[in-house]
Amino acid sequence: MSYNLKRDAHTHLVLGMADRQGLDLQEMVLRADLSEDQFEQAVDRCLGCTQPDACKCLLDSALPQINLPDYCRNGELFGDLRSK
Repeated sequence: MSYNLKRDAHTHLVLGMADRQGLDLQEMVLRADLSEDQFEQAVDRCLGCTQPDACKCLLDSALPQINLPDYCRNGELFGDLRSK
């Protein structure tokens, strides 16, 4: 898989996992509650994860909300954003 395809896949994982946490990261970037740089850093953290297939399986589940996995490298960011 090319780097661009892999980055796109992880961008989708970050957006999907955030959505399942009740966060609309794209809207937050538009409102300047999250900088584009912070978003790109979240994708970079996700790229370093060793369990993206597990996240994909979680996101493919029919549940509207899921608990954030312990291994998620963006847990702290999502927690901070939920408190805003």
